[in-house]
Amino acid sequence: MRVYLDHAATTRVFDEVAQEVMKLFTQFYGNASSTHSHGYEAKRFYEEARMKIAKHLNVEPDEIYFTSGGTESDNIAIRGFLRANFPNGGHIITTQIEHPAVLEVARQLEKEGYEVTYLKPTREGYVTPDDFRKAIRKNTVFASIMWVNNETGVIQPIDEISKIAREHGIVLHSDAVQAIGKIRIDARLVDMLSASGHKFYAPKGCGFLYVSKGVRIEPIMYGGGHEKGLRSGTENVPGAHGMAVALELIEKNYEAWSERVKKLKEKIVNAIESIPDHHINGSNTIFSHINVSFKGVHGESLATALDMCGISVSTASACASHHAKGRSHVLEAMELEDWIVDGAIRISLGYDNSEEEIEYFVEVLQREINRLRSMS
Repeated sequence: MRVYLDHAATTRVFDEVAQEVMKLFTQFYGNASSTHSHGYEAKRFYEEARMKIAKHLNVEPDEIYFTSGGTESDNIAIRGFLRANFPNGGHIITTQIEHPAVLEVARQLEKEGYEVTYLKPTREGYVTPDDFRKAIRKNTVFASIMWVNNETGVIQPIDEISKIAREHGIVLHSDAVQAIGKIRIDARLVDMLSASGHKFYAPKGCGFLYVSKGVRIEPIMYGGGHEKGLRSGTENVPGAHGMAVALELIEKNYEAWSERVKKLKEKIVNAIESIPDHHINGSNTIFSHINVSFKGVHGESLATALDMCGISVSTASACASHHAKGRSHVLEAMELEDWIVDGAIRISLGYDNSEEEIEYFVEVLQREINRLRSMS
């Protein structure tokens, strides 16, 4: 049996989404910027997708900009805002547990003269509103705080941080890549929000950025002036349509699907609780994530052993695998013991997992931990 438990890395495109996307590849393939009937057909799908996604986020359609994914959205939000409003520097607040798409941009901005405060999380994996308030300076102009952490699944206190940011006139961006499609969010809590289609059962290579009407932002790359000049490049109509269809399906089935995944997670957690010397990393996590360490078992060894049994989990985020440093910067920031950091695996469930798959997983997990411990 093959079991996929790495939905935080990417998801399988829903069958219904794949069928819709194929229709656009083969029947409505016009360039959405072309001024002929084929172009108009494609444009109709593109703008309908914008309206549906805006409705899902409780924002206006003209506040949605299509991009290639989360990393591009993060870069446009951060660099585009600073370029338009504070090109000569200022103070920025972010966290130590952000995705590299935000962290690496912040580090580059430091080299360019900006000051950056990286908020430290608690041992439970969240940053506190009090720490956010204390970090604010007279020249703080921007903050980027992720909605849900990609490794631990911990939900950050965005609603409280939003109130503080607005009290001080600070523009707040959130990388919501791990939140969209999993928890219901109101994008109006923040000024800008990033999302990536392949994290919620739409194709890879598509995403979007929400920018509130009151926020001034400039492009970071130039071309034909698509997306009201903010993001040039031929419109990815199949991607945009695929994201809208995926979100519609999730909305329609959310109660039943999320409850089922919660029960599957509960089954896994119950199995983990029966294994001595373990540590579940983070609290207040979304229903699909479990980040757990087993004493005496290295995370990489366990992930490899599970993979040999047909089960896919991860040890950190897939994007972090491109960096030389192997340890999780998120768990290190939480100041967890070495065996917890080195022993962590991330189990991320999806709407398409079955009970049979989870029964097989917990059986193999318990067996492989016993085997690896006996070898150490």
